[in-house]
Amino acid sequence: MTSLINSKTAGNEVQSHVFAVFAAIAWYNAIELIVLCFVSFKRRRGIYFWSLLVSSTSIVPLCLGYVLLFFSTGVSPYICVTLVVFGWVPMVTGQSVVLWSRLHLVLQNPNILSRVLWMIIVDAIIFHIPIIVLLYGTVAVPDSAWSRGYSVMERIQLVGFCLQELVISAIYVWNTLQILRLRPQGRPDAILHQLLIINILILTLDVAVVVIEYVGYYSMQVMFKPVAYSIKLKLEYAILGKLIDISRREYNCQELPSSAREDTAINTAKS
Repeated sequence: MTSLINSKTAGNEVQSHVFAVFAAIAWYNAIELIVLCFVSFKRRRGIYFWSLLVSSTSIVPLCLGYVLLFFSTGVSPYICVTLVVFGWVPMVTGQSVVLWSRLHLVLQNPNILSRVLWMIIVDAIIFHIPIIVLLYGTVAVPDSAWSRGYSVMERIQLVGFCLQELVISAIYVWNTLQILRLRPQGRPDAILHQLLIINILILTLDVAVVVIEYVGYYSMQVMFKPVAYSIKLKLEYAILGKLIDISRREYNCQELPSSAREDTAINTAKS
């Protein structure tokens, strides 16, 4: 965070342009996702709809906080950091909740679903809270133990959330594979290949964020992250239809738990 604050006075024109482009792309994608969310769902309720809407909306304050912090706007750093926090938490954890809500379409094991949800909750506590505390501490006392602690914890949480999404993605890819093997009618190979490609793209974006951080481009990483998450949310619309099609082949709504029936009903009501 200290490097981001100092970078706005460094006179790096190229970095400023790249930062501004990333912000514009993230904001555009966020607005498009919000509109798409309301247009695509006729029945606006359920975990999937709200997690998708909240994670999409959170991109706006996150980018605004970083833009106000990066450029010399005169806004208090505490206001900037508050905007970042209000955007970062629902964007990151919201994305994981989106992935978890999708598991109901291909997985009917309540124990696994419960454990995945608890993993999301525990990770949110152990990663978000320390970062928030260290973030405000870094703003209050730059170039101190707060800043050093933030740099270490920033890398840890990036890897932690990346592994979390990897676990969730692996679970539903595996269960999708099992369903396709049991019900091979239609073009299962094509569906499976498309699902795998989309999930590989999602995981590649996660890895890219981590790599940019570890090679030392923190200022670029913080703004590339909302771009990556907005792209991942857009890919949700591509993967959702295929997962619903697969789930229809294996289950009917009466056999699903109530939470899954609610999400499935919402998703199948898409126009």
